[in-house]
Amino acid sequence: MTSIHTFDPADGAVSPELPPLPIGHLAAGTAQLLQQAADLPQPHYISISMTQSVGLQFAPEQASVQAIIRWAHRFGASATSQPGECHKGPGTWLRAEFDYCGIAVTAYAHIPATPAST
Repeated sequence: MTSIHTFDPADGAVSPELPPLPIGHLAAGTAQLLQQAADLPQPHYISISMTQSVGLQFAPEQASVQAIIRWAHRFGASATSQPGECHKGPGTWLRAEFDYCGIAVTAYAHIPATPAST
């Protein structure tokens, strides 16, 4: 008689490692994510990586702050910010990281610092 063991995280066992998804499946998952978020502000750039991750880059403008917060809220994540540089100068990096169907998703934007008023 063959015994079948199912994974139960409650028994303290480690989840079996799944093989990485092919790039086509990552692209299909990304398309599904974008369709599910069709009513949210859309990113300006998308990267899909064989590291099983997707990057959603939003425009370097103040409106992207609210956009990323809305994405974070929709997918159960928190948005974080920290000061940082980019090729255009100082500003704030805003990011939200969440999992979507086993794909690590990062929504992010670099919001340039506004010039000081005189």
